[in-house]
Amino acid sequence: MTYRSPRRAATLIWQSGVLIALLASTWLIVGASLNDASASTVAAGRTGFTVLGLMAVSCWSKARNTAATLTAAPATGAGEVRRRRCQITTLALTGVSAYTALSTAAISLAGPEVPALLLSLTPVVVLAAEGVHTRTRPQARMVVGTFIAVTGAALFVTHELGGTLGRNTALGSLAALGALLSMAFYSLYFAHTHRDHSGPMAQHILPIFTVGAIPLAGWAGPEIMADGAVGWTTTGMLALLGTAVYVPAYLLQHRILAVAGASYFSLIQLAVPPLVALTSTASGLTAAPAPIQIIGMALTSTGMYIFIRSKLTSSPQTTNRIPGGRGRSDTGCGPGNRFDHDVRSS
Repeated sequence: MTYRSPRRAATLIWQSGVLIALLASTWLIVGASLNDASASTVAAGRTGFTVLGLMAVSCWSKARNTAATLTAAPATGAGEVRRRRCQITTLALTGVSAYTALSTAAISLAGPEVPALLLSLTPVVVLAAEGVHTRTRPQARMVVGTFIAVTGAALFVTHELGGTLGRNTALGSLAALGALLSMAFYSLYFAHTHRDHSGPMAQHILPIFTVGAIPLAGWAGPEIMADGAVGWTTTGMLALLGTAVYVPAYLLQHRILAVAGASYFSLIQLAVPPLVALTSTASGLTAAPAPIQIIGMALTSTGMYIFIRSKLTSSPQTTNRIPGGRGRSDTGCGPGNRFDHDVRSS
């Protein structure tokens, strides 16, 4: 995809802004309304309602495009079906099950700030991995922008570290690193297998979240059975989170991954904690950010501006394939990678 078109660049920017606002709202809703629910219940419940919401959007999308689907139904071989199932399972276990469980465990063990500090390094890991995978060197401006933005994010979080450590910081840090690697892999893998996909997104991510919700349900099930039924207030808030907030957020997230790549998506997420802090301050829930945090927010904003401007003005790559990599599996699910053709044909 080329971003030199002002219209396409503007679309990417407003989608990014809406996604940041939606992700920030999840922090506020969870913090304000779900204090009485366990972490496993929240994780499984909101993922389950997200699946229901994606199912509704997918059915609506299919109903709108019934005629096109009937006239353009490509034949799908057994090999392609196996590859797709393998890809769905891999994405589900890394980006939904593992990330949710590991990030939740990290916060429970080490407190919220240590995992947030470690996860702020995600853009660096993704940018480096993206370069290794495509065998291309990132533009200098993108590297500089990422470094400045991550430095600002680290400054913002570091101010809150004093007195917030949990009962097992070392184990919590390991869980946070696992969550970082899970989401980095998921972002890169999804962006690669769906790059430039312009069709409806709901039916492509619905199977991922459906499979990913199964381990989370198994995690929460024994606790719910032991503690009794979940209250109506909690159920209502989980339904609101899953259907009204996470569904549009995930649709935008995966659209951005497909058209702008994993490094772009991982970088714009750094704007979420500052937005939460500013919103909480404006609402009277917390005190104003400290001077060091304001400096961190300024650095994050500057780094994001440098990176995004470089991304929007750079020439698009004609290929992301590894030179001479014909014998190497790009998917890890068998020889070759035909899923790009499948999603473009759907």
